[in-house]
Amino acid sequence: MFLFLKLILAHLIADFILQFEELYHLKVRHFAGHTLHVVIHGTVTALLLFPYLNEPVILGFIALLTVEHLLQDTIKYHLTKKFPAKRFAYYMTDQICHLAFLCVIFLIPFANEARLLPGPALLNFFYLDSGVTSFAIFFIILTFAASYTLNSFYQSYVPGSRPLHWITSPEITIAIAERSVIAGAVIFLPGLGSMALALAAGLLRLPFKNLRNWNDFLVSAAWSLAVSAAYLGLS
Repeated sequence: MFLFLKLILAHLIADFILQFEELYHLKVRHFAGHTLHVVIHGTVTALLLFPYLNEPVILGFIALLTVEHLLQDTIKYHLTKKFPAKRFAYYMTDQICHLAFLCVIFLIPFANEARLLPGPALLNFFYLDSGVTSFAIFFIILTFAASYTLNSFYQSYVPGSRPLHWITSPEITIAIAERSVIAGAVIFLPGLGSMALALAAGLLRLPFKNLRNWNDFLVSAAWSLAVSAAYLGLS
């Protein structure tokens, strides 16, 4: 699972954290946006698999992954433009196909071999600990991935939702803080205290008039609770 977890983390970083608002708009308008996105994706993947780059099979896998990602994203955006009502179905299919392709790494004999990064011991402490990688995956799914997933869902199934609902910079920033508080309460403060703190997280929206939406908070809180419960169950 070692390399598989690193690949999932690389995918989440490139697909959500580094797919900033300007890049999202560029992908919608031009093929250059897709090219830039897969270059970022390939670079992040190479960095997280750095100790294995002396293996030709890994270099070939990253190259193939980059080409596959470009083709898949291009097809997804083309279909989304043609059939916008099916945006969420295409989005979920895209993510499932990405995950399925990453499973190819299990065919490589040393996929579970943990190799050292060149650098200080502290860096390797974080790199070699699968628990750290799993927590990073959990955090991105909790925050950035949630916003893009909810945006896609709202565009398909919630009438009157804004085109960038959930994914404007202010909304993502608030979501990171809000869901982090809720998840932290669930993980580190079980019982009634966690419920009180989770409800208090909604106060983070009050200074922003366009974010004072009770339904959005409940959806965000439900995502946080579900992802946190899954993380605890798998830990």
